Amino acid sequence: MITKKNYTKLTALLDFDHLIAPYLIKMIYWLGIPVIVVAGVLSCINNGGSYGSVVHALIALGGTLLVLLIWRLVSELWILAFNIYERLVEIRDLMARQTQTPAAIQPALRDDD
Repeated sequence: MITKKNYTKLTALLDFDHLIAPYLIKMIYWLGIPVIVVAGVLSCINNGGSYGSVVHALIALGGTLLVLLIWRLVSELWILAFNIYERLVEIRDLMARQTQTPAAIQPALRDDD
């Protein structure tokens, strides 16, 4: 049965009043972390021979940590862009609800003066 609350959520979703992209970005972020970690581990294992294997493993570890940090920053920037949009919509809605009538213009001198 469709209730008014469910109908309101559905219309907000279909009218793009509520965005799903931040949730998708979070999901993609969490799915990307294991991929980055696995790539870092494989890079540590595949050291290209015995020469400099410890140095290569340390570089791969540092690179993996750097990529994880960059991945986090990029995800946060995308979420921030969508959050800014949602806040702007809230501000627009608040301004639309505040229907203030303009102040009446008063003459500088009254007729009875």
